[in-house]
Amino acid sequence: MWFARRRKRNGFPGRKSKALEISADSTDSIEKKKQAEADTVQENPTETNPVQENLAETNPAQENLVEVNPLRGNLADGDQQGENRVQSEVVKDSAEDTISRKAEDEETAEHVDEEKQTDRTEPGENSAGPGEGVKTRDSAEKEQEKPQRSLYEWHREKRTNAKKPAKTAKKPVSLKNGVILGEGLPKICVSVTGESKEEIETQARKIDAEKPDLVEWRADYFQDLDDLEKVTEVLMSLQDIFGDIPILFTIRSKREGGKGMLTAEKYQSMILYAAGRPEVSLVDIEGLDPEINVELLVSRVHELGMPVIASWHNFCKTPKKPELDLIFDKLERTGADILKVAVMPKKPKDVLRLMSMTEEKNRQVPCPLVTMAMGDLGRISRVSGKLTGSAMTFGTVGGASAPGQLPVEDLRRIIGTI
Repeated sequence: MWFARRRKRNGFPGRKSKALEISADSTDSIEKKKQAEADTVQENPTETNPVQENLAETNPAQENLVEVNPLRGNLADGDQQGENRVQSEVVKDSAEDTISRKAEDEETAEHVDEEKQTDRTEPGENSAGPGEGVKTRDSAEKEQEKPQRSLYEWHREKRTNAKKPAKTAKKPVSLKNGVILGEGLPKICVSVTGESKEEIETQARKIDAEKPDLVEWRADYFQDLDDLEKVTEVLMSLQDIFGDIPILFTIRSKREGGKGMLTAEKYQSMILYAAGRPEVSLVDIEGLDPEINVELLVSRVHELGMPVIASWHNFCKTPKKPELDLIFDKLERTGADILKVAVMPKKPKDVLRLMSMTEEKNRQVPCPLVTMAMGDLGRISRVSGKLTGSAMTFGTVGGASAPGQLPVEDLRRIIGTI
């Protein structure tokens, strides 16, 4: 480098020399001492200066300077110009040495950092402190070798770790003749839809020949529903024909697909009248009727010792899952013993949604459920109660009371097979 050549040309020793280096501060202190001695001599010419006498003994750095650096002789001769030149050279050399030391220190620091970084990435070692979070080669290779989880495996693990709601104990509903809704296979029910007493009796005899589990009298089809005496006659006639087969009393309003045109007051009075009759084993109440207090009506029917089905029908569509969930909750809050939901599907996905919702609610709701998707598309839902948990299904003997119903003999064979 250029400063090394200049130092060599001027006779200065190298950095590795054992000679003592002169800094700018030491040169300034010597000059100050000389000036002080000169002033003292001028004031007291006859006195000796002990500082000057002992200067050679007490300042070994100055002796070494004279021995090593030949330019120092010019200082003794009073060469002021040489002295200034020496001072400037010393300052430059000192600055150059400082720069050189800093450069070497930086190179050493970089080398140390490289060694640390190498040690940090050595296989099998774990770094601590600032090096935390740096992946080693072994860990990176292991991550590459580890098989990636599929979306199915991730979803399955998520469902496994999620807390599942506890299964609710069911409360089956016992009817006469040993019929229990909520236990065993789904029970088969057939509806009587005659408009007159004679037509009702004719249908009843045909239905009795098939021996269903229970029978529903759709009183909304009866022409003389307003006459309590004629209603009583029909109930007694049905009792004589069916014997021990339980009878379900239903008045389906026109709003939910029936033919009933009764006012809210007349509807409640007819339900309470039927609940008090010995021929009836079960009554159906439309659980989401906005014109009546369903909870109060259910409570009054329970006081008569009669179990209740809270039903809801939609002949237009199948609601989405959140709406279905809300409907089941509202029906459950009525306090009914059995919940019934019937919907009309437009596509296969609607049928699957109802069946999935039935299975889910069957584990959460203590009372038995009865669900069905109507029409030809929903027939699978009428025979899958063993899978979904639906406690009852509706079949036909002759005419059907709702679209998609299957004959009793077909229902019995399919349910017993699957």
